[in-house]
Amino acid sequence: MNKIYFKKPSALLWALIWMIVSIIPATAQDNGNIAPDQIPGVAVYIPYPVDITLDGNLDDWEGIPVQRVDTAVSQSPDPNQNQYLDFSVAADEDNLYVYMFSEDSNIIAGQHEGNFWNEDSMEFYVNFSDDLNARDFSPGIAQININGTNIDNSSVSDLSLSGTNVDSYAVRAKVFETANGWAFEAAIPLGSGNGPSHGKTIGFQVQANGATQQDRDSKIIWSKLDTGDESYNNPAVFGRAMFFEIGRTDIPVLEDMGKDLGETFIDEGATGRASRELVWADEFDYRGEPDRSKWAYAAADAGKYNNELQSYTTTRANSRVRRGNLTIRALRDDNGRWTSARLNTQFREDWTYGYFEIRAKLPAGLGTWPAIWMMPTNETYGGWPSSGEIDIMEFVGLDPDIIHTSVHTEIYNHRIDTQKTRAAMVENVCDEFHTYAVEWTPDGLFFYVDDEPFYFFLNEDSGYRAWPFDKPFYIILNVAMGGDWGGMNGMDPDLDEAEMLVDYVRVYQ
Repeated sequence: MNKIYFKKPSALLWALIWMIVSIIPATAQDNGNIAPDQIPGVAVYIPYPVDITLDGNLDDWEGIPVQRVDTAVSQSPDPNQNQYLDFSVAADEDNLYVYMFSEDSNIIAGQHEGNFWNEDSMEFYVNFSDDLNARDFSPGIAQININGTNIDNSSVSDLSLSGTNVDSYAVRAKVFETANGWAFEAAIPLGSGNGPSHGKTIGFQVQANGATQQDRDSKIIWSKLDTGDESYNNPAVFGRAMFFEIGRTDIPVLEDMGKDLGETFIDEGATGRASRELVWADEFDYRGEPDRSKWAYAAADAGKYNNELQSYTTTRANSRVRRGNLTIRALRDDNGRWTSARLNTQFREDWTYGYFEIRAKLPAGLGTWPAIWMMPTNETYGGWPSSGEIDIMEFVGLDPDIIHTSVHTEIYNHRIDTQKTRAAMVENVCDEFHTYAVEWTPDGLFFYVDDEPFYFFLNEDSGYRAWPFDKPFYIILNVAMGGDWGGMNGMDPDLDEAEMLVDYVRVYQ
């Protein structure tokens, strides 16, 4: 378990894919389409020139292949909602046109203020820049989120849009309800020098956010490179779109397949545990009180900033070591008051850079909020969030099997809706042990779940307001109950206890 391997498709495999692809498009065109069908999750062809009018009448999309996407990082629990999306793309000399449709029997719109990603919305991404493997939203790269509040808007230009760099483009769209859902047809200017030519390739992605009742509970993603909802943060995981001149018989071959998350980690210098040595650990191979030479306890009211319900204690009822595990247990007494424990290594041990790995099984139940995280030993750059916070793992019982990792800094934090974060499904987190890790280098923070790349945050070299992670940090383990996030959907009235089991904590440098 001391090495992490990232698998990359072989040249032989790609050759096989393209041998198959060279056959499939010809068949699609014989069926009446004016362009080849997509390479699922990899590339889509953009027929041009096509005359599209944004009016909700789809007759002018006839012959343009409709691509169906049902791959999801989280699947809707309702079989009649948000199970798939359909999309098509086309172009004329000046605009890229995108059609998207979502089957949805209950459209949730306008209930989360500006956070349209948390309700029914569809979005497409474009990369018109010269760097299709760019990892930041530089000029020429944009996210266009179109939400359900635009349905039946008589104007195609006065719209409620969101997304990174969306204001850089005069996006127009007609958004409308259908018999079994909703759809839009949109136009985004190609811009000067970005006109279509046969075989020209751009970065492209489509996604659908779905809410069954209130909050988002499904996420459909087209690009195979984006295995965990990373496109909003990392354009390198977009798929590709190639312009196809109508009437041509030669089918462009895609040469740049893009990078998956593992390849991005490698390019940014992440090595996992490789070449590192174990410098600190607690294997919990003893009984009784957690080792006081390694662990300290937080104050009883340490959860007050998030309006959590519990008081933290130092008693064995809330924290003890037995059977090879540290148990942190939240308990509710006969008066309905919660107690729990929050352990940390502050003033015992701290580190600047390294690989930090924790193997744990999480508590279940509505209202639970366990966390594995790191905070600065000294607030060198000021109070929270200026000196930073590293959330290796957070989980809330209201989102079963969804693991969150986040980074907070002065300019990237949840209070101003700029936090850098990822949430994705990890199966059976409450029934099985999983490993949660962060590799911290001067260049970035690289998060892993079960040894697989999960999320990353890079040093922009712009100063401490974006990157305060050059000072010592310490580890924190806790189980909170309720609070602003854990309790936002209430508490399970039948829940009397919740425990997190920690198999080990290891630090490599």
